[in-house]
Amino acid sequence: MISDLGDQGSVVVYHQPFEFQRLFELASWMPEFSRRINKIERRLWDLLPIVRNHVYHPSFGGSYSLKSVLPALVPEMTYDMEVADGQAAGLTWNSLISGNCSETECQQKRKALLDYCGQDTLALLRIVKALVGCNFRP
Repeated sequence: MISDLGDQGSVVVYHQPFEFQRLFELASWMPEFSRRINKIERRLWDLLPIVRNHVYHPSFGGSYSLKSVLPALVPEMTYDMEVADGQAAGLTWNSLISGNCSETECQQKRKALLDYCGQDTLALLRIVKALVGCNFRP
């Protein structure tokens, strides 16, 4: 992650406190990387307040969660996948790190988590592109 994110530019997230806490935990688990992780923390840029304060769509259903915003703004994208939300991701992660799975099951869980994280990343990119392409009226 550190090498993929590089040293410059914003790191777009959706709900910064959650992401910040995960990075804080990661730095405490791997103190040898804490300095570099702290640099990433300072680069976080939260898309949620932009959406919450400037965008409304009836399909949000009153929720500004990523899983509500994405299909409204980018209808062709869904989370119809093995790991489809944060709760499932947390449970899958706990199952994976507990070591209570066969090698094949662990590989499947790892792939499902990577697919989910990749979908979240792509979702943020697609939402930003959808918002940039909109003609907002003051």
